[in-house]
Amino acid sequence: MSGKSFEKLAIHGGPKLRNKPFGPRWIFGQEEKDQLLEVIDEVIDFDFDNLNGHGWRSRKKVEEFCDVFASRHNMRYAVPTNSATSAIHAAIAAIDPEPGSEVITTPVTDTGGVLGIMLQNCVPVFADSDPLTMNIDSDDIERKITKKTVAIIATHIFGNPCDMDRILKIKEKYQIPIIEDCSQSHLAQYQGKLVGTLGDIGIWSLGGKTLSTGQGGMLLTNSEKLATRASGFVSKGVSVQTKNRVGVDSPYGSAPALRSTSTAPRSNYCSFLGGFYAMTDLEAAVGLAQYQKWDEATRVRIRTAELLSETVENMPGFTPPYVRNGDVHSYYVYPYKVDPKEAGITSDEFSKAVREEGIPDCFGTYLDGKALYKYPLFSDGKTYGNSSYPFNPDVDSGEKNYQNTSLPVIEKELPNTGSILLRNSYTESDVMDIANAMKKVSNYFASKI
Repeated sequence: MSGKSFEKLAIHGGPKLRNKPFGPRWIFGQEEKDQLLEVIDEVIDFDFDNLNGHGWRSRKKVEEFCDVFASRHNMRYAVPTNSATSAIHAAIAAIDPEPGSEVITTPVTDTGGVLGIMLQNCVPVFADSDPLTMNIDSDDIERKITKKTVAIIATHIFGNPCDMDRILKIKEKYQIPIIEDCSQSHLAQYQGKLVGTLGDIGIWSLGGKTLSTGQGGMLLTNSEKLATRASGFVSKGVSVQTKNRVGVDSPYGSAPALRSTSTAPRSNYCSFLGGFYAMTDLEAAVGLAQYQKWDEATRVRIRTAELLSETVENMPGFTPPYVRNGDVHSYYVYPYKVDPKEAGITSDEFSKAVREEGIPDCFGTYLDGKALYKYPLFSDGKTYGNSSYPFNPDVDSGEKNYQNTSLPVIEKELPNTGSILLRNSYTESDVMDIANAMKKVSNYFASKI
């Protein structure tokens, strides 16, 4: 045990390191108000006798937002949605698999990253993680492929790109489409290319991420077939016409069925089973204003991570995030790992102590340290009634019994993760307070070993 004396921690009754609040998570201002007022003014001027192109369903802001988002990623088609959960559902629906088909994905993601698989009556097959990045392990992807595999979801967790070269080789070998889930990885880059542009479909969450529309999602693809199917799916199964780079939409945008006077061809209506996942002009208006701040917000997050790593790498038992040479991690959160034996404290204990120092953005284990397949939805088959559908015995792949699922890497690594949920408004002074609070707590517990 070290003989050094350290300042009493706030959690033990000592003074807090920081006593003032942090700035907002997102910077909203006059730009957002101006964009929203344009939508509101159009509502006031809405002419119910002229339904084509006016009013709160004009979709002008949605199309403009689709245009800038697709252009930024150099993608042909954008399908706007009300969340990334619905965008992933639309992506699976666009592939149009048979019920009971399998989609390989990661168990280290928000549950919204897999709900679309099950809601399209397919089965999530979980692959293990790379111990360095926590992203899906490409070797385990290949081990999990069966003749029922219809898609692979590459989730760029925390903002760190997956090993896309290896995943794309698997795609070519087995002819299986790749969906990139970029919900946590806005403007991250894999070897100089923006994530979401390498696979068949890219998905983004716009709810509470670096670029936030309050709630929303986006699907990008270069495939007209996939774009048309996805866009029709989010518009209640309407047969739609593709529009290059300005999104894909049905007449009047979200749902011509709502208008009894619609001039949309009736053959377009109710063409196949779909959902209703439209983005609104209000959300898109906020997105357009936030888009102008996206690069600066990303720069703030990357600089924050650099400063935090300078501290974390010198804390006993702590490991800063690993970033592959040539990649750009965009840091939805700043993740770190804790070795309790060397640190003298668990991840959850550490985060609680740091929060008591006046740092509310420090969190413990991701998903409470449990892979998704450990939760009742999967382990108990809590799906449709008592059927556990689509987790049924299958002659080809065996019973989908998640109680028997064991992925050794993620089960070892996940309980030892922690993170700082970053803000677009952080100043360098804010970051140094976070770093000093982390160092204060680390030094105290390391001294007790």
